[in-house]
Amino acid sequence: MTHPHAPRLHHRPRPHRPGATFALVNGSAFALHVLLACSAAELMATRVWGETSIGVPALLFQGSLLVWTAARYERRADGRPAPHEDGEESR
Repeated sequence: MTHPHAPRLHHRPRPHRPGATFALVNGSAFALHVLLACSAAELMATRVWGETSIGVPALLFQGSLLVWTAARYERRADGRPAPHEDGEESR
């Protein structure tokens, strides 16, 4: 029988890693854009208005997605203190 107030051994909180989500979202958007540009060139060359094709708004969307996820990543990184800044000194 264990003591109810015994400390847990080898228990570390798992650090938050927003970089994995950042890479997954932006990498998949880039892969989709390259896949469409290579396999569906006629679709990407379809004119939307004037001389602008579908590829231009798709690229603008990809760029805005990159900026948005970078801003969220930066905000999340600033909101969490580093392990050595908790106010407790390591022994």
